[in-house]
Amino acid sequence: MKMRSLLRSLLGRRGADELGGTHVSTRRHIVLGGCGRSGTTLARVILDSHPGICCGPESGVFLSEPLDPARLQEKFKLDPARLRAAYDASRSRAEFIDRFADLCCEASGKARWAEKTPRNVLHLQFLFDRFPAARFVHLLRDGRDVVCSLRTHPRHKVVDGKLVPLHTWRPMEECATRWRDSLLAVKPWLSDPRVHTVRYEELVGDPRATIATLLAFLGEPWDERVLAHDAAESKFRDATTFPQNPEALRPIEQKALRRWERDLSADDRAVFKRIAGDLLIEQGYAADSSW
Repeated sequence: MKMRSLLRSLLGRRGADELGGTHVSTRRHIVLGGCGRSGTTLARVILDSHPGICCGPESGVFLSEPLDPARLQEKFKLDPARLRAAYDASRSRAEFIDRFADLCCEASGKARWAEKTPRNVLHLQFLFDRFPAARFVHLLRDGRDVVCSLRTHPRHKVVDGKLVPLHTWRPMEECATRWRDSLLAVKPWLSDPRVHTVRYEELVGDPRATIATLLAFLGEPWDERVLAHDAAESKFRDATTFPQNPEALRPIEQKALRRWERDLSADDRAVFKRIAGDLLIEQGYAADSSW
């Protein structure tokens, strides 16, 4: 904690409302988002395994919270002085994002930057206003499976370098509302050619075809290394990067599909149907409400 306080003193902290400006980027950044527990972390490590794409941990730079360079330096292990220089030289959040992307690409030795934060899905207007050439990858998963996972997330926290169980248990109303709101946020953008939806079920069911389609959308060449993300080396991957999602570093598996059939009680199902049942049907995950 002393080191974090020192870094904050060195780098400073400035609210998003203090970073005005009119910077409009021409960069083709890749931005990932969707409801948490929908496969965003898996997609992030797959893309980071591509030799032309770097995708580190969640930065939150597209969100509305104040930018925190000290936190970014800690998470991405970037040079503090260079990060401060990039921050001080930026006249807007969007301009800082471009400079931050450059630092990440330089550190990883890759040409294109990708950013994964699930809540990016709630900030698409800002994204396309300031980054009209960006590509947004929307991760979608059966909401019934999502709420099963959200309910117990996070499962661990890191204490002195070790994983400690948390025994999280969230209300079903909260979990179903989060899936619903994430989907409602992206719905107006689904027909935009800069947006591509990756369904979790297709990603784990037929990874080669699904990733090939994704890379074609991004304008990136196919590379076999994306099918071996669990064995890839990365500037932005170590044992402390995935305390909540250790499964993202394992080979792709399908055991989490349709877990709702065994995990959701009758009461749970009734709550989900009331909050998000129509969207479940609309997205083709259920034929009607009789499930």
